Amino acid sequence: MAGQDPDENETTLVQSGRAAVTFTEMAAFVRDIEARPLARLLADLGGLMALPDAKYSLVVMVLGRRAHAGGAEGRSIVAAVRRLQAGAADLVVRRRAEALLPKLQG
Repeated sequence: MAGQDPDENETTLVQSGRAAVTFTEMAAFVRDIEARPLARLLADLGGLMALPDAKYSLVVMVLGRRAHAGGAEGRSIVAAVRRLQAGAADLVVRRRAEALLPKLQG
């Protein structure tokens, strides 16, 4: 997690989240998550869930908003988080997914 070199397989969204330091950069990162098309957001989810704590908190905030908006998008986000909980290679991602599920379903 923190202190890791960027993975060349990371998407630009995950890379921008990892690199965000200033308030302006973090705000731009949040806007990018909010605007990300659902399919691309779900593809990025594992990398987003592995970000350092402060940035992960921003991811959770946006995921919660998008999931609680209801409909198919919310169900898709919950399903993707369940898949991460069941099979993510990174233990931190699995634990975060497990902790996030009740917040998304509540």
